[in-house]
Amino acid sequence: MNNPCQNCEKNVSRLDMESIEKILGYSFPEDFVSHYLIFNGGVPARAWWDSHDGCEPVEIAIMKPFKYNKQSSDNPVSLIDGCYHAMVERNVIPPNLIPFGNDWGGNYFCLNKNDGSIVFYATDSFDSDSSIELNHQKLQKKLAVSFKEFMAALVEESDLD
Repeated sequence: MNNPCQNCEKNVSRLDMESIEKILGYSFPEDFVSHYLIFNGGVPARAWWDSHDGCEPVEIAIMKPFKYNKQSSDNPVSLIDGCYHAMVERNVIPPNLIPFGNDWGGNYFCLNKNDGSIVFYATDSFDSDSSIELNHQKLQKKLAVSFKEFMAALVEESDLD
């Protein structure tokens, strides 16, 4: 991997990933699986996304792990699948987005189940005057067409304009 993660959790196996895929009813893209088989969560060495479109860069504070999270005593909501279920159940995120990371404000970096793209989901911009459906649409910003492209495009803070 060209952007290794630090402070990762215990490794997961392909069987662990497949059991979570069955629960979610979704097969993760191979580049996502390959990354997580080496780095289960953690913080990327290069953790900043700069979209170069006038929006502020955002930093990945943490990438959520699968199955294990010693910092939260394996609290299910701290794991990718548990967070997904909790956030969908509460209508915080639409069911097509699987949150795999957070920025420091609690916004999500997500895998889009529809096309495998990476989406930033700004929970802190929720508009209480708009419907849930409209918020679900407005709060999404596509960052990259794939997880591999996303990870490769992350930069160090010193590289920001």
